[in-house]
Amino acid sequence: MGIGDPYFPWLGNPGYDAQHYTIDLTIDVPSNTITGSLTMTALTIDGLTSIDFDYNGPSVSAVTVNSAAASFWRDSGKLIVTPPAPLPKNQPFTVVVTYAGSPGLLPDPTSDDAPGWIHSGDTIVAVGAPNGLSAWVPVNEHPADKATYSFLLTVPQPYRVIANGTLESTTPHGDETTYDWEMRQPMASYLVAMDIGDFVWQTGTSAGGIPIRNYFASSVAQPAEALFSKQGEMVDYFSTLFGAYPFDAYGSIVVPVPLGFTMETQGMTTFDAGVVANARPNDPSSGEGQIAHELAHQWFGNSVSLTTWRDIWLNEGFATYASWLWIGHSGGDSVFQAIVQRTDDSLNGAALRQQGASEDAIRQHLLSFTRTGDPGEDRLFDWDGVYLRGALTLHALRLTVGDAVFFDILRAYQQKFRYGNATTADFIAVAEQVSGKSLRDFFQHWLYDPIVPELPQG
Repeated sequence: MGIGDPYFPWLGNPGYDAQHYTIDLTIDVPSNTITGSLTMTALTIDGLTSIDFDYNGPSVSAVTVNSAAASFWRDSGKLIVTPPAPLPKNQPFTVVVTYAGSPGLLPDPTSDDAPGWIHSGDTIVAVGAPNGLSAWVPVNEHPADKATYSFLLTVPQPYRVIANGTLESTTPHGDETTYDWEMRQPMASYLVAMDIGDFVWQTGTSAGGIPIRNYFASSVAQPAEALFSKQGEMVDYFSTLFGAYPFDAYGSIVVPVPLGFTMETQGMTTFDAGVVANARPNDPSSGEGQIAHELAHQWFGNSVSLTTWRDIWLNEGFATYASWLWIGHSGGDSVFQAIVQRTDDSLNGAALRQQGASEDAIRQHLLSFTRTGDPGEDRLFDWDGVYLRGALTLHALRLTVGDAVFFDILRAYQQKFRYGNATTADFIAVAEQVSGKSLRDFFQHWLYDPIVPELPQG
């Protein structure tokens, strides 16, 4: 049984609300094996006779519920635990799962990329949406059930471990070291990151006082340091637009493994080395633009998270628009306006007309876009329909309500749903309340109609 997501009905588990996960693992990097436990504290929503986890990882040897041994079995990506006695409604409980073995990758239902646990030589990268965490941790794997996390990760020296949150301690014992990372703000499971390898660590503080820490693969550390040097400025700039930065620190990790994607892992974005090799100036999809996009997810997607995956534009459209804002802030308004015009030309067929395409070809192009507000599982990360049209929707809203009201809407949305979850309907309600305008028809046209509307005259 899943939590009820319209795109991924098998993900997540109803009946309980996870509060905190402690991931306590010893990781042998050369042999790619893990040994340890997951402890989940949670509250029952309903009375429970079983507790279901999403789990596709190594072999489980024991499970306890409230310190008492519990029976368990596995079926189709689920770990099903039967407590010794039914758990009453609205009560706290604790589950400890002990397990060991070699994690791996999982099929990604949204693309050809494979989330999960990647072992490559002396590097391990554990990351991926929508279901990468269950490759190595039993979890309620849906963003609707966010929790705080502790990572107690023990590795052989000289390996170093990076995870979400702040590094509280490193404890050497013999030829191993235990790293204690703490994520104190609620986090959706797909935003968990864990990386082991040879990284150059860099720390600093933004002018606004936000700690910045980066972890660069040693092979690209020098060019990465230059490329990521403006992160502190970005954090402070976005804080003025969207509200206070929502986590204890920010930074990025650049891994030497070719991931094929970038992931806005909470408090510390995960990039592969392609971000350095492919950086282009004034391009929202690379270099500084890509860095700004992933940073903006800390507000849109991480602090305020999806209630269902159907509303992915609330993540990707918002982050894409934020990257345009940063490039405009950094390069000037003419650069920003050029991005808007180029995007609008692409989505409304003007670029094809300039190339001499037939009207039939143009119409087919206009009808080909996914519905931004309901793209479907197979087009969840559609660049044109979700990212670009989502961003253009926000610009159209800005032109409709005016600059001051637009940014008031973004800040009010952030404040109302900070550390929680929201839907498209929630955003529309905030936009209407702050602007004092009826915007239902506006959002219907921009998010759900097949042909992209014309931009309002601002």
